[in-house]
Amino acid sequence: MTRLRNRKTLLALAGIILLATILRVVNLTGRTLWYDEAFAVLFAQAGWDVMVDGTLTPVEGGAADVHPLLYYELLHLWMRAFGASVAAVRLLSVALGVLTVVAIYTLARDWFGARTGLAAALITAVAPFHVQYSQETRMYALLALALALTTWLYWRAWTRGGWVYWAAFAFLAAVSMYTQQLAAFYLAALGLLPLILREWRLLGRTIVAAGVAFALYLPWFLHLPDQLGKLEQYWVERPNVLHIWLALRSFFSVNLDFDPTWWLPTFFLAAVLPVLLAFRAWHTFRRSPDAGERHALTWALWLGFAPIGLTWIASVVFQPVFLPRALLPSAVIVYIALAWLFVRGGMPRVVTAIVLAAWAVIAVFGLATHYTWDTFPTPPFDRAAEFLRRSAAEGDAIVHGNKITALPLRIYAPDLPQTYVRDVPGSGSDTLAVPTQRAIGWLASDCPAEAAGGAARVWYVAFEQFDAEMAEAAVDDPRARAVDSGAWLRAHYSEGSSVRFNDLVVTQFTGPDEIAQAARCEEPG
Repeated sequence: MTRLRNRKTLLALAGIILLATILRVVNLTGRTLWYDEAFAVLFAQAGWDVMVDGTLTPVEGGAADVHPLLYYELLHLWMRAFGASVAAVRLLSVALGVLTVVAIYTLARDWFGARTGLAAALITAVAPFHVQYSQETRMYALLALALALTTWLYWRAWTRGGWVYWAAFAFLAAVSMYTQQLAAFYLAALGLLPLILREWRLLGRTIVAAGVAFALYLPWFLHLPDQLGKLEQYWVERPNVLHIWLALRSFFSVNLDFDPTWWLPTFFLAAVLPVLLAFRAWHTFRRSPDAGERHALTWALWLGFAPIGLTWIASVVFQPVFLPRALLPSAVIVYIALAWLFVRGGMPRVVTAIVLAAWAVIAVFGLATHYTWDTFPTPPFDRAAEFLRRSAAEGDAIVHGNKITALPLRIYAPDLPQTYVRDVPGSGSDTLAVPTQRAIGWLASDCPAEAAGGAARVWYVAFEQFDAEMAEAAVDDPRARAVDSGAWLRAHYSEGSSVRFNDLVVTQFTGPDEIAQAARCEEPG
């Protein structure tokens, strides 16, 4: 009987893995690479030494970039093996996402049994938030996998002992930090568990393992102050309480500004599910005789929600770093808690059916939104590239308002001569430092005049909202006028026709005046 049950479990898990793979391969290349993804590809192509220089070179009181390099090096090796096509670079995240589904099954099974493990794997497999970042060429799928495995190893070390588990836990904790430095908030929550559960005998071992992890991370930690200096320039806004709700909304749907029609249902679900979890958990803590279940439930709830609070507090008190995508590791733990709620939570069947149906509807909506999204920041760059290939003649200039459109079009049209204008130094958008530009092999122009180069015809590429954003920025910082390509082109060229690719606009300019022909940068006025 046990063998038959195990076979059924394995078959169910295999089906869930197949479903997870399908959902992460569907429309894999339908959405074009956006800026962050294009940067990752261009940066990773450079190789280790160049990436180190493009990250750690000092720039105006900080490092050139804020991200550690493990994911980029992994992507570099992946591209050497499989190429740099859109499908190839995204398949790395697909593989990492599918492996996370397996890791979540393993962790949930150890906590609550095989049935809950399968439910948690299924929820993770179809979760739009996790699917979204399993199709994106960024480090978040790796981060979720690394921290899920770190959690499982810590649980095994906690419950079974043995230096192998403790050593592996320390190693994976360091790997997580080399993946994304915001892993520190999740690891902090993990390290507080002996205090939360009053397991004093394990506190010392946890401290030793944390020390080993820190020693492994020390070579990069030495550069962390410089990277924090760079972080102060970033665009992340200081959060309020609403941002916590927005993060929870992302957990159950997608991290996109979707149709307002769905705001109320998704916000309602984001409020109701944590309340139901809290209520059923309180009931379990009071009445369940199973100490193991109470213990595991504490882990699931604490690791699912505490990192959100820790990140939020740090963002309010110190430096804003509250990014829903960096909370993906907590999201997959929340999916385990949801599985417990549906399988073992003891809710009335009618309530379970209603809540499960509501979650399923939101999940379907989230997947549909993700698969069909074609506006900022992922408009059809491929169509825009094809248009420019057909329309631009030799001697024409293709000028981007800034890097946000430039890097993706560099991926889709590497054969076209393109330029982009730098951001205002020290501004919230000034995230692509000169050493990092050198690493990707493409330096920004100092001003629109230099970018246009006196060309008789200029093709200007920008998001439709960009001109208004630049005009607004100039109110607070007059330096923004000097890098406002749209305003400069309208002042020195004749504006022609525009072609829209959803919210991406390509505008033709002709007939430069003498200033434009001289290609001279003007002083900001």
